[in-house]
Amino acid sequence: MRLLLPVLVLLAAVPLRAAEDAGKLFADYWAEQMRLSPLTATFYGEPGRDAELDDNGPAGRAARKASAEALLKRARAVDRKALDAEARLSVDVLKDMLQEELAGLALPFHELELDHMSGPSSWIPTVIQTAQPMKTAEDAAALEKRLKLVPGYYRLHRENLAAGLASGRVAARVPATKLLSQLDEMISTPADKTPYAEAAARLPEPLRAEWTPRLLKVVSDEIHPELVRWAAWLKNDYLPKTRDGEVGLSGVPGGKALYRRAIRAHTTLEKSPAELHEIGLEEIAGIRSEMSQIARRAGHAGDLESFLDAARKDPKNFFKSREELKASADSLIAEIKTKLPEWFGTMPRTDIVVKPVEEYREKNEGAAFYFQPPTDLSRPGVYYINTYRPETRSRLSMTSLALHEAVPGHHFQIALALENKALPQFRRSAGYTAYIEGWALYTERLGDEMGLYKNDLSRLGMLSDQALRACRLVVDTGLHAKGWTREKAVEYMKANTPMSQEEIESEVDRYTVWPGQALAYKVGQREIMALREEARSRAGRRFDVKAFHDAVLRHGPLPLPVLRASVLEAFPAK
Repeated sequence: MRLLLPVLVLLAAVPLRAAEDAGKLFADYWAEQMRLSPLTATFYGEPGRDAELDDNGPAGRAARKASAEALLKRARAVDRKALDAEARLSVDVLKDMLQEELAGLALPFHELELDHMSGPSSWIPTVIQTAQPMKTAEDAAALEKRLKLVPGYYRLHRENLAAGLASGRVAARVPATKLLSQLDEMISTPADKTPYAEAAARLPEPLRAEWTPRLLKVVSDEIHPELVRWAAWLKNDYLPKTRDGEVGLSGVPGGKALYRRAIRAHTTLEKSPAELHEIGLEEIAGIRSEMSQIARRAGHAGDLESFLDAARKDPKNFFKSREELKASADSLIAEIKTKLPEWFGTMPRTDIVVKPVEEYREKNEGAAFYFQPPTDLSRPGVYYINTYRPETRSRLSMTSLALHEAVPGHHFQIALALENKALPQFRRSAGYTAYIEGWALYTERLGDEMGLYKNDLSRLGMLSDQALRACRLVVDTGLHAKGWTREKAVEYMKANTPMSQEEIESEVDRYTVWPGQALAYKVGQREIMALREEARSRAGRRFDVKAFHDAVLRHGPLPLPVLRASVLEAFPAK
């Protein structure tokens, strides 16, 4: 036995060392992400980076590449066999993330990053307004330093777009025009009415009185003048060269490679544009059939297009005031919460609140979206509902919107992941679009099983949202692989959803500036629905829908192939 003891100790040390190596790798990866993107660190509530701003220029891209290469080398060297199942999963997910990051950095996506919805003109003030710590004099000093860096960030962003001008990779005209409108509005907003002023207002007295003038002076003297320069350049140098016909990636040099990379990044699958286009057409056909049944039950004698057009134009299907819209969202969240224990074994402890989208960005935002809690869960998740022009906001989709953006959609998956301390931080905050949006879209259909669609018009709203996501497969691939015009994309969506003209145009412009992102919804939903059927087949009468939902959510966001293996492991074949 004495002779065996050193061997036994040695064998025990191997998995221990491997686990330590993996744990340090996971922690180092997260620390690197926070170092390279201080704004993300503030968004997640990670301390120590609140005075800094990301480097969005060539040096920043080079630093991200070097960091990813070094971390990937370490990940490949980890002894997977010596790890437990969850740690092996973490290593595999980390490798996927790093490989995807390097593949993206190898292509000139930065030359086309003109984004009128969540670009730097809105993202920076939004993070500062909602997440910047503002309790102490040190916090105020950190914000002052960060604000002084904003003009430089905007200049580098402009240089990235100028490089796109030189290479022929130029954005579409309508999104560029919308961004110019946003910049003009920001320029005309006094410093004391900006999101930065709202951040300053969170300081306790007497710090608020001392620091607010200093912070607003940076806004008025440094940030606003840079916005003026950005707007002038956009109007005079960039806008005349934007594209007005072939608005997708198919119209720029290297667009085919850019789009294939975007597809892989957002779906986590190797699918061709042609395959995704056909899936979209197939999905639309099935949804149109369901809509036609509702039209017949309503006594509509014409074709489906005329029924959808009538729903689009009926004032009763839209809200009359901002207050009415907000109250509807509050009521739906409360109702859904009462149903959740029947369908989920594990539910988040973190609460969710409903807020209207702020006025400074409501014109360019969609109907609703979710804003997650910080990593320390010190504030709730936020379900943002857009109350701008309530007469254009459909009542029909309110239930499916609440299910998707709030509970049990994005809030469940994101809050449960953040609460799961057994996962390394990078897994708890992973951003796999197909998983995240696929789950949220799945919950819209789940609402039917939960009895939340009270009548045919409410179901039509859900089907409209399902049709929207199916249209995205057709329109996104149409724009970026088939050379569709903006007008063709708009007309296709008008023929297949009851959405208003304004909502449709907003959607098409979103797909134009976010290539591939719109594909993730249906791709992810179809995979989760297929997994549920396979799990049911394996379990037979033992199938428990609560256990299935818990299996999908328990590991946080995953690439779809990894999700499949993980879920089916919980439902072994007989």
